[in-house]
Amino acid sequence: MPYVVLARRGRPQLFASVVGQEHVTQTLQNAINSNRIAHAYLFTGPRGVGKTTVARIFAKAVNCKAKENAEPCNKCGSCLEISSGRSIDVIEIDAASNRGIDEIRELRENVKFAPVTSEYKVYIIDEAHMLTLEAFNALLKTLEEPPHHVIFILATTEPHKIPATILSRCQRFDFRMLTRIEIIDRLKELLMQDGIVVDDDALSLMAENADGALRDAESMLDQALSFSNGQLTAEEVSRFLGLGSYKLIDSLMESIINRDSSKSLDVLNSLANHGADLPQCLKKLVSYFRDLMVYKINPDLIDVSETRQQRLNDLSKNISVERIMKIARVLTQTESEIKQLGYERLNFEISLIRLSRLTDDSIPIDKILNKLQEIESKIYSGASMTLPISETRTINETNSSFMTASAEITESNDEKSEQKDIDPLISVWTDILNKIKNKCSPALNAILKEAYPISIDDSTITIDFDPKFKWHREQLEDNENRKRVESGLSDIMGKAMKIVIRSKEDPAGENNPIEEIPTTQRDMRQDAMQDEYVKMVLDIFNGRIVDIKK
Repeated sequence: MPYVVLARRGRPQLFASVVGQEHVTQTLQNAINSNRIAHAYLFTGPRGVGKTTVARIFAKAVNCKAKENAEPCNKCGSCLEISSGRSIDVIEIDAASNRGIDEIRELRENVKFAPVTSEYKVYIIDEAHMLTLEAFNALLKTLEEPPHHVIFILATTEPHKIPATILSRCQRFDFRMLTRIEIIDRLKELLMQDGIVVDDDALSLMAENADGALRDAESMLDQALSFSNGQLTAEEVSRFLGLGSYKLIDSLMESIINRDSSKSLDVLNSLANHGADLPQCLKKLVSYFRDLMVYKINPDLIDVSETRQQRLNDLSKNISVERIMKIARVLTQTESEIKQLGYERLNFEISLIRLSRLTDDSIPIDKILNKLQEIESKIYSGASMTLPISETRTINETNSSFMTASAEITESNDEKSEQKDIDPLISVWTDILNKIKNKCSPALNAILKEAYPISIDDSTITIDFDPKFKWHREQLEDNENRKRVESGLSDIMGKAMKIVIRSKEDPAGENNPIEEIPTTQRDMRQDAMQDEYVKMVLDIFNGRIVDIKK
């Protein structure tokens, strides 16, 4: 007896045996049970998901004399003839080779004749999108008002190519791609019938490469069994598919994540030595990184085995989503270059070296902003240091020395002590500003940031403004605004606090202006330039530091 391939031997003969298309089979069964059978149907969906199979089962069901719950009996003469392809009342037409107007005219003539042995004459037109426009136009009238004994079933993978006038005359059913689990379970059923045991990882690998098409998976399994002589493992499936070894591809993925170009090239060399199809390996690598990206965002969307899911979990700890997207772009670009230019191995190697030299992972913008705010606080804490009146007089006497670029603040022990005395005051004021942020409006916070402290005691904080911030002074001198600030200060201090703005008429404020120490500004600029986040921001925006202000 001649051998029948798995894809044909495992073809369902009942609606209940169809895998993954319950939304279609249930609707058709209900239509048969209620005698609401339409004259034209359109089955759409990817290849190998059961469109033609369901069409044949439907043809058997409508013509079966002993059907039960709209399921064909598969025992009567009509069912047996249709199952074997011998029925003269069920006509399958390949639209790819019978696409012209002459064939459709012949069909129009034949539909007039009543079925010979069945109740309905069923026309199954496969790859219907291949018909010419003239052929579609010739079919229009027949589709709109066919004889009562005729049913048309159009099957296509590209419904967008079907004219709207045809679509409007058909009931449309969209077949979906099958999940990995559904394909694996069906393959296990077929293997069980033959008494063959296959490694789950091998079945999973075939299901992943079938891209949701059960027929492809069945054909792949049939060929793989011949390749391995009945002993099928994941390694053999990988070699059969031209992937060399799926473990090598996993190792290649890990080396890319670790930026190890030497190991990446070594793994690629091993794949080539195994006779792997490099473009196919590249495609699989893109698929792996896609799974990794989706896993990091929503693990529930990944349809892989538990072993593979655990592997994705381990790999996801060492890479960000942003870098995965960069890697995927490089790999897909390499795929395109190989298709256009060839040089498979060279282009693959170039891409691996590029991937090892990708810039560091992008830092989330909120983290950048938080770091910039932290830097701003540090800069502010020393950007404008005020000194007591007696100390500013000393500075004024030697003002010229501070105006030179080479002046150093540590020239005398007195100046060192001044710096040490003022730092605690600045530190306390900075701490107050940070805590009062949530107590006052953003506008008042901005005004307070331009003030500098004169003194802080148990119940009073005395502040002043630089002459150029006249508007800020006026806003804070407003009673309502000052009360809001005092209320916020009282909340964070736990007691009643007052804020005093030093009078503009104060001689110390007029005649002895508070000086900024240039060396401190210079040191702060140097500190800022050494900060990694500042460097990153300057690099992203191609900028430079113009000034540092409090």
